Amino acid sequence: MRNWANFANSPTSPRRKTPDPRPLPRGTIIKRIACYISGHGYGHAVRQSVVLEGLMDRFSIHIKSEVPESFFRLYLGEKFSYTHQPVDPGVIQKDFIDIDVEGCFRRLAAFQATAAKRLEAEKRWLGEQGIDLVLTDCSSLPLKAARALGLPSLVVSNFTWHDIYSHFPGAARQHPLIDALREEYGHATGHLLPQCHIEGDAVPRRKEIGFIARTGIDRRRALEQEWPGVLGGKTIVFIYLGEAGSSRIDWPRLARLEDVAFLTRDPVAGTAPNLLVLDEKYRYPDLIASADVVLTKAGYSTLATAFAHGKPVLSCRREHFREFEFIESYLKDHGLGGIIEDKRFFACDWQEDIAQARELSIANRVALDGPEAVSREVEASLGHPRPSGSGL
Repeated sequence: MRNWANFANSPTSPRRKTPDPRPLPRGTIIKRIACYISGHGYGHAVRQSVVLEGLMDRFSIHIKSEVPESFFRLYLGEKFSYTHQPVDPGVIQKDFIDIDVEGCFRRLAAFQATAAKRLEAEKRWLGEQGIDLVLTDCSSLPLKAARALGLPSLVVSNFTWHDIYSHFPGAARQHPLIDALREEYGHATGHLLPQCHIEGDAVPRRKEIGFIARTGIDRRRALEQEWPGVLGGKTIVFIYLGEAGSSRIDWPRLARLEDVAFLTRDPVAGTAPNLLVLDEKYRYPDLIASADVVLTKAGYSTLATAFAHGKPVLSCRREHFREFEFIESYLKDHGLGGIIEDKRFFACDWQEDIAQARELSIANRVALDGPEAVSREVEASLGHPRPSGSGL
């Protein structure tokens, strides 16, 4: 879990979307959407906030998530309501590349043990709130609650937890838990899959859409003015590995890459003269927009933001992360970046990979219309006229 408090208190908070000043027609009935957002990591909340920006001026939004309300206020302002609530099991990570599989199954078992009670509570809440549509990124139980009430529901995510858990080592011994996940996802009206997704089948009706990306501002000039001796005239690489386990990396060896400067907001267990560890003054999307190359654990939100700014991506292998095999294939097949072999990755032997990444042409190579596609499907599900070419 990210340190949400540090991000939410950032002095340079994300820009809020300007509300549409046009009044709705007299007599318009405002439809209500319940959005369930995973608390596993930073990316889920970022992606869904981008989706919700495109819906807030036409629909009433209620968010349920473990991610603090203050985080969503930074992005979305005041035009939504909020309930703090765990909505999915997530996974337990040992570090940024490995997963505690046994711990994950224990957590899933505990989550499923309360499923019947939570289902009744969710059905009751949806009815009391007059919800018209359920939107989730990874949460599965609300889909079952929506079906019981005759409500449409959409999953907007690159994967489901069924995709993840069903491919863990030992999954065959856990089939009751995994089957329960599959049954819950099967109640969804449809699944919108941003590009670079896992090819799962837990939701019968599926449709690929473009990436969902939060864009930033290129602040390279300001960075170079603040640290001219470190950044001036060099290739800039933004590093995002998260807060778990980056102590395995031999950070001082970055000093050997004299023509490259590195920026990160991660806590790192080491120093180098060409490594800047920044604070909340600089937003993640702005740092991606300001860099030449992004070196990351390759989460979906980081990839989408990098591609939206035409930045190539370098990553490492991630043990038991099933999504990694799809990310690796996507990077290679589309010429968008590469994977650094484990030994060289942890030794910071990155010079050749960075040089190769800089030769890649990324701009306009991927579809970025994910938020617009979600808006069309939401409108269609709520009975609005279906635009030509949309539809699950």
